[in-house]
Order: sequence, then C-alpha cells, then structure tokens
Amino acid sequence: MEIIFDKVSFVINKNTPLEKTILNTISFSITESGIYSFIGASNSGKTAIGDLISLLYKPTRGSIKIGGYKNSRLKKKDINNLKSKIGYVFKNPYSMFINDTVSKEISYAIDNFGYKKESKEKRILESLKLVELDESYLEKNPFDLNITDAKKLALACILIYNPKIIILDEITNGLSVSDKNKLIRLFRMLKNKYRKTIILLSKDTSFCYQITDYVYLLSYTRLIDYGTKDLLENTNIIKNANLEPPKIVSFVNAYNKKGRNLDYYNNILDLIKGVYRDVF
Repeated sequence: MEIIFDKVSFVINKNTPLEKTILNTISFSITESGIYSFIGASNSGKTAIGDLISLLYKPTRGSIKIGGYKNSRLKKKDINNLKSKIGYVFKNPYSMFINDTVSKEISYAIDNFGYKKESKEKRILESLKLVELDESYLEKNPFDLNITDAKKLALACILIYNPKIIILDEITNGLSVSDKNKLIRLFRMLKNKYRKTIILLSKDTSFCYQITDYVYLLSYTRLIDYGTKDLLENTNIIKNANLEPPKIVSFVNAYNKKGRNLDYYNNILDLIKGVYRDVF
C-alpha cells in the first residue's frame, strides 16, 4: 500500500502567537511492503509523520496519497476505509486505552470495524500470542500494566484487525534488550510472511539499524537525508542530526581504527563471530 508525501508541511496554531512549524516541505514515497524508519531527535517532526499517515491531522500544505486516496479528496467513507488499514501505536500506550479490561480493549477494533464476531475469542488470543501475552491478562486493567506489557497490548490491539500499515512511535522506549529482540523477530515475520508495511518513528538508531530496510533522517522539521540502512553507518550525518550512532557501528569504527578491517553487522552475535574470525 503506497504512501506518498509531496511537499508536505504541517503547522500548528497557525496565525496565532503560538504558531509552530512541525514539518517543513517533506517529500518521500513508500511503494512496497517493508520496514521503514523515520529517525530523528526530539522535536524533529517524526511523530507528525505518523499522525498524518493515520489521518489524525491534515497537512497545512502539500498532498498526501495513501493507496488510491489523496487527502484533498477524502470522503467520510474513504477515511473509515483507510483507518481500518492503518494501525498506530502511540509513544504513550496508555493514551490509547479506553476500557477497563484487556479483553474489552483488544476486542474494540473488531466491534467497531465490522469484523465477524464468531471468531472474536480466537482472534483475541492469537493477537495476544503474537506479542507474547497470554489469556491470564484478559481480565487485567490495561492501566495497571507496566510499560512493557502496555506496549505489547497496544500492538495486539492493532494486530487483531490486520492492518496493512503498522506505525510505531518510539516503540522501544522502556524495553529490555530481550523485548527488543522479540520485536525484531515479530516485525520480520510481519514483513516477510504477511507483507506488512512497518513504519518506525524512533531515535533508537541501534534498534533501527538491526531491522530497517530504509531510513529517513529528520532534523528540525526537515528531511535531511534518506537511503538504505547503510546511512546509519555515516556517523557524521547521524551526529549532525543530534543522534547517537548505532552501538555496533561505533564499536566497529573504534575497532578498525586499530588497523583492522571488520565489516558492519546487524546484531551482536554476528559481530562477535566477525571479531573471532578476524582475530583467529
């Protein structure tokens, strides 16, 4: 499902003393399934990308095309149709919850998007299983969950209605290394088996480096560079965007300064094997 931004700007509180530009003349196109990372420091504008794709707001200038629809020609039925194809996990997962049990929360989409209710219980359990939660959570209050489980529940709440586009805002905040690795496996499965388009809005360069197919680098409301994940190996560009390079990249660069010629790797295990082969 293609996503095309054409010279999109987004301004809030327009024509008031509090006017602020959030995005400034952004253009990009996503034409096939895959994992795409919009990476930037705080206030770079990356969250606005997710807000605009998910139709929470309209652009101030420029046009957005999602699938066969353009923002300037959207009718109410088009908006409802698109929303059923887009899943968005907010930076604060608790802000997404409106029910007092996990069971009610996760079934909300099925109840409101017109899915058949005969298989609801099965779909609920399958969605929980995908994010490694079990049926013991069903009667828990979503607001009582810790941040890790709250993010898992928020993700399950969108996976249950099987959207084509999945948007995740700072999904790794507060997660352990183990939980991040589980997400990597899940996202790869969703991309490869189900042909999903996964959009990461993040400043976690290390996580994105392990999994992304394509990178869009944002800084102070503008798109300053884009390319394959190799872009994250350019430490000068990354630091100029007020970000930390991926930890693996920093290690390899420091290692190679000692006269070695170690390649970049996606994960720690492959890196360890690479160092072993280089030394022995």
